[in-house]
This record gives sequence, C-alpha cells and structure tokens, in this order.
Amino acid sequence: MRRWFRRHYASLTVIIMLLAAVITASGCEGLTFPAPEEPSPEPEKPVSTTFLNSGDRATLAVYEHLLSLAVSHEAKDYLAEFSAASDNWGAESELFKDGSSVWYVTVDMNGVDNWQEELYWQQAGWFVYQDGRVIPSNRLQANALRIESDLQELSLPPPVE
Repeated sequence: MRRWFRRHYASLTVIIMLLAAVITASGCEGLTFPAPEEPSPEPEKPVSTTFLNSGDRATLAVYEHLLSLAVSHEAKDYLAEFSAASDNWGAESELFKDGSSVWYVTVDMNGVDNWQEELYWQQAGWFVYQDGRVIPSNRLQANALRIESDLQELSLPPPVE
C-alpha cells in the first residue's frame, strides 16, 4: 500500500510541476477571467423573511403595525391606553376561493359591562397577510381604521405659527 501511495504521489507531484512550468512559460495572458458584475442601479426590494403561520404571530404583527403608527408621545400614550383596556384578542385564518389565506385579528370587548373607554375600542379587526402586511378591516364598523386614524392624528407635528 505504501509503495502504491509513493508512486502515485510522485506522479501527481510531477504533473503539478509540469502544469506550473507550462503556465509560467506561456505567461498568464491566455488565462481570462470574467469581469465582475456591475451592481444594478436600482436598489433591490428586500425579500420579506416574515411568514406568519400562527394566530399569535398575526396578533403581534398588528401590535407592531400600531406601534409603527404611533410616532409621538401622545400617540404612544393612546396606544398604551387602548392596549390596557382591550385585552381580548383573537386571530382566525380565513381561506379564500383562490387558495390564498389571510389572518383576521380582532379585539372584542363586547362582554365587558359598563364600558368606559372609547366605543370603537370595544371591537376592531385587522387583516394580516402571510408576508406580515397589516391593513385595517372594514368589518366591525371599520373601528380599526378609526384607531389608526387617531394614532396618525396624534403623531402629526404641531402646527407652525
């Protein structure tokens, strides 16, 4: 076995040395490498790595969406009050005829007696796509849109006088 290895090792060494001599003698002009690709002038859209596969993740996506709308301190206070008052969240997957699906996330505080908060906080719903996009639902009197509108209004910069 050792003799076989030595003989093949010696042959391999001779071949490598011959190749190195041929390349050195002929120069490297004959070797061409492809030019590096130019970066595209348009920035590519990042591919979303988010994929919602549970109701809990869909509910968190709604919380993140609402938090992204709350820019000012007043809007964040509003969102904190809404979150504290509305603790009955749920999410259901809805399947469409074309085979796609969306999460329907709702907050439903209808069972609370003597509701003291804003009436449209009592029930609201959002659609959450599998890629993480969140849009307010037109169901439940479009209360989700009212909540988002409040957050955006509270986040506006003060008027310049």
